[in-house]
Amino acid sequence: MLSERDRETAAEAGIVVFANRIITEAEPPIDGETLAAVAARCSGTIPVELVALWRTAFGGRLDYDLDAPVSFSEVFGSHDGYHDLWGWIDHEAELAGSPKLRYLPFGGFEYLDRLYVDTEGGGAVVYWQQGLPPGWELETGDHADSLASGLTELFGRLALEEDPWNGGDSGLELRDAIDELGAESPDVAQKLRDLARSTILDWRAALARGEIAAQPRMRRIGLDRAAATGDIDLLDRLAAAGCNLAEPVRNGLTPIDIALANRHVPAVEWLLTRQVPVTNTLRVGAHAADATLARRLAAQGALITPDAFGHVVESVDMDLVTFLAASLQPSEEMRHYGPRLRMQAAQARIAADRTADETLRHRSTVLRELAERFDPGGR
Repeated sequence: MLSERDRETAAEAGIVVFANRIITEAEPPIDGETLAAVAARCSGTIPVELVALWRTAFGGRLDYDLDAPVSFSEVFGSHDGYHDLWGWIDHEAELAGSPKLRYLPFGGFEYLDRLYVDTEGGGAVVYWQQGLPPGWELETGDHADSLASGLTELFGRLALEEDPWNGGDSGLELRDAIDELGAESPDVAQKLRDLARSTILDWRAALARGEIAAQPRMRRIGLDRAAATGDIDLLDRLAAAGCNLAEPVRNGLTPIDIALANRHVPAVEWLLTRQVPVTNTLRVGAHAADATLARRLAAQGALITPDAFGHVVESVDMDLVTFLAASLQPSEEMRHYGPRLRMQAAQARIAADRTADETLRHRSTVLRELAERFDPGGR
């Protein structure tokens, strides 16, 4: 679609194309001396696909969705600093205790996610992700796993889950970069726009055609969108089309987990009539439940964990707080909440003294007792 002159025009604006995916803020291609210097830091061989990427852009940004629990928004390049390729090579070499690396970092997202090629394994791509604090995800701790057989497969999995030119929230930086180019070179911008939009996963059209159940990525996107917005009609249509309402669709979360986390209780109630598993609902959505719903979910198998309790420490629903607390035993994880409980208790007492509100006084008493139970004597 793009002529050589089109590519030159786009490159002048910092936009290049690799494996049919658009890279913005692209840096100049790698030179032979730098490539040789990188190769000298590897225990194996730099894969030809990575060399081809760097000869297109030695650094830049990507703004697509990836069907994996890791972000790929940066191609590491020649910037001077911790987030450039050399900074990451030195960082990994220090961790490995060796100046030569088998796994060469080439991209990721800030300091949280990193992608590597296996220089001794034919260019296979693996990833590492820094774990988030309890309550942010189902599994704490760092994660690492294989991701793709090579860069061609990896780039082929980059797509747009919504149309950024039609109100979608995917690819907004990509859209803006192309539109900015359009002010000077509308024809080239249109070709890039068409290329970007060719990656849109039109799950709505797949649903209308009755094909969505056979397309796992589109199926998961549709279920995620329906649950996140509490769209019961859409959930019903997806179920009628053959989609499994109990399927994990995002980071191990199922539609009912996502619906509760987003406070869509009617959708949760509707999903409960479909007998879906509720294992993680309170772990991610206890803040959106009342005591009655929490008891119902627990009776059907929802786990009550310290991170579930963490969601309700500041809740004014003391029935909910005491119900979750009663299901937990003192532990180091629960001790962690002691300071927050004491702070909330003190704030409630001050407010009760000022207003003579007995509900607030009761809240203060309960929170203080819970703090002493889980964090005796304070830290």
